Amino acid sequence: MLSALPPYILYIASILVSAVVSMYAVKKLIFIARKRKIYDIPDNIRKIHGAEIPSLGGIGVFIGYMATIPLFIASGAGPGWNYIIVSTVILFFTGIYDDLMNMRPSKKLLAQLIASAVTVYFADIRLSSFYDFFGVHDLPYWVSIGLTTFLCTFFINVYNFIDGIDGLACMLGMLYCAVFGGLFIMNGQQAEAAICFCLFGATAGLLYYNYAPAKIYLGDTGSMLTGFSLFIFAVNIISWPKWSTDMFGHPEPEIIVVCAVLFYPVFDALRVFVLRLKNGISPLKADRRHLHYYLIDSGMSHAKTAWLLVGVNVLTILIAACSISFHPALQLLLIAAPSSIVAVVAHRAMRKKSLAQ
Repeated sequence: MLSALPPYILYIASILVSAVVSMYAVKKLIFIARKRKIYDIPDNIRKIHGAEIPSLGGIGVFIGYMATIPLFIASGAGPGWNYIIVSTVILFFTGIYDDLMNMRPSKKLLAQLIASAVTVYFADIRLSSFYDFFGVHDLPYWVSIGLTTFLCTFFINVYNFIDGIDGLACMLGMLYCAVFGGLFIMNGQQAEAAICFCLFGATAGLLYYNYAPAKIYLGDTGSMLTGFSLFIFAVNIISWPKWSTDMFGHPEPEIIVVCAVLFYPVFDALRVFVLRLKNGISPLKADRRHLHYYLIDSGMSHAKTAWLLVGVNVLTILIAACSISFHPALQLLLIAAPSSIVAVVAHRAMRKKSLAQ
């Protein structure tokens, strides 16, 4: 039985098996896409790649993830993971339809809300408390359900926003899975850690072909299921019963770290929303105001941009881990500092380059 194996073997196996399955699936997807001429269409706004690159890499992530995860559910994961799989399947087929047929935003949003609600309500994976963060304690049941469903749907979309350049979404997803997997291990949640590492491996399998210059893209199929899974991992960790506040009234360090892990995609999305509203543009209108586009337009390559933003995320997490005893307002300022500094510098470099041309 898998549960009889040493934990470290389970974790290594979950990464290797899912990575191999994902790589094989992605390789075949590239072949099929080229054979059938199924390519992502550039729009010269956010999609500036060549014309003959498919965006179905998320199918490979899904296959690598789902082919491996049942092994570790059987070894001790809670019953709620069955509902998580149902939600993941809903998002998977929604993503495929959108990648191939350009689904109407309202219908896609409805599917995301349904998928989020299924897991939040039936699996009871939800934010039940803010753990005295800014003085907020337990939440009423229906407020908890509604808020978690909304935040889950929101994060699915903001994670989709960072999938704009080669390798970035995959590399960030792997970083987030690694941190969350470590926190699951700290919590004694062996099966959940292995499941988290399954997503790490499946994403690594795609990154082999998605790293600049990309041969295939993650697409909405992959970004939605990855964003959803990461958010559920985060809520699962935060909701672990032992977390509370320390003797000084500060939230436990794991809670702050989880918030820091997911901070960059949320920061970038909120920053873009504010800029669009400031200029009288719909916050949902596609443009090139995301930080990764600033860096690209300032002259950086896709690979350097991806590594820089991964480094910013790592620094954000380290700052969060080192500022546990600080006031929450100061913690947020410190956590926001790396992304904010890069955004300002990148914007100035982009403007300087555009004026010089």
